[in-house]
Amino acid sequence: MEIFDIVLDVINWIMIGITTLGFGFQLVYVICSFMKEKHFKVSEKKNRIAIVICGRNEESVISNTVKTILEKQNYPKDKYDVFVVAHNCTDATYIEAKNAGAYAFEFNDNDPKHAMVSYPLCFIVNKLITDYKGKYDLMIRFDADNLPCDDYLSRMNDAYEEGVKIARPYEFSKNATQNSWTKVSAAYYMRDSRLPSNFRENAHLSSMLTGAGMMVAMDVLEAHGWDAMYMSEDAEYTLNRMMDGYKVHYVCDAIVYEDQPSTFKDTFNRNKRMGHGLTRLFFKKGFKFFGHAFKQKDWSFIDLFMQLFFVPVGVLCCLWFPAYYIYRFIVTILASVGVPMWISQEAGQKFLAETIPLVIIIIVVFYVVCALQTFLAVKFSQKHVKLDSLRGYWGGIFLNPVFMVVWAVAITFGALGKGKWKAIKRNAK
Repeated sequence: MEIFDIVLDVINWIMIGITTLGFGFQLVYVICSFMKEKHFKVSEKKNRIAIVICGRNEESVISNTVKTILEKQNYPKDKYDVFVVAHNCTDATYIEAKNAGAYAFEFNDNDPKHAMVSYPLCFIVNKLITDYKGKYDLMIRFDADNLPCDDYLSRMNDAYEEGVKIARPYEFSKNATQNSWTKVSAAYYMRDSRLPSNFRENAHLSSMLTGAGMMVAMDVLEAHGWDAMYMSEDAEYTLNRMMDGYKVHYVCDAIVYEDQPSTFKDTFNRNKRMGHGLTRLFFKKGFKFFGHAFKQKDWSFIDLFMQLFFVPVGVLCCLWFPAYYIYRFIVTILASVGVPMWISQEAGQKFLAETIPLVIIIIVVFYVVCALQTFLAVKFSQKHVKLDSLRGYWGGIFLNPVFMVVWAVAITFGALGKGKWKAIKRNAK
């Protein structure tokens, strides 16, 4: 058993090294959080834009989303159209979208393996390429609950005119201060936009696409189609296009407002589904993607590989460390109280004396880094998203480390199980 314990200890130190490497990149974003945001030059030319929304049973929000986009964008009305794909809907999503002014389509696919947004996305992209060939210059994708800022199309058009072919926006929330869950979710996405994405744009690196508000030039879609068919289709499309030589930019002035899940159940299910998709993507394409860092001599590949690597690191943290330390604590406590074991009483007491302070330090460092990251993101975003103060956001800042633990547990369930679509209650009007 002594040899068994030695082997466990070696594995544990390897796991600590892997975890440290995964979390180490987060410190870079804290150090570089002072970087100013990059703004694209305002363009007089207005290109034709196809706005795409894929939704399943979204009758409660789709009409408002379509009407808001059609009526409130500071962009020539004859220069953009909204396309809605009702995917396997059992409600009035199609009718509501059509009545609101969208080009509406029904896409019914009863294969349970296709219960992902990638399939209706592939359907509508193919339709844009064939039935609407040459009519649009760029495509922007929104989710059914998304509301873009009034200048969204203009800001994405500005980036396109400067040569940007693929871009992601700044993600904010419609219901950020509704309750504790929406606060931490909102803070999480503010952090992802203001820290990593802003750092990458300033450092001339690629960002990771998100489904909400992503922009892709039509010539890119015509050349490659929609070939991201996993559950995490936005991340997969990022990897695919980067390996083709494209760069994903971050357009900070294009702000999209999302409806954040307001319950533990909905938050957990969303992260669980995300964990399933990203874990599968990491092991299917992650290492091939990493290899392109040396082929194309681009640091972006290593940077985004580490972002994907963060998912299996979270799974490791949830599986290995609890199992290892519970086992070691049980053995050492029994030895410390005199129960005959394969380690001495002194060795057990020494292990406890060394491990307990180490665990406390790790927990404190983890909490401080997560909370500090979130505070910096919210503080530096205050003017950008027009917040009068941080009132209402402190809960999201201080609870973010707890949210990250819930996130890690959820993605672990997702990684070990099957990713299934589950309806999320819409909250924001």
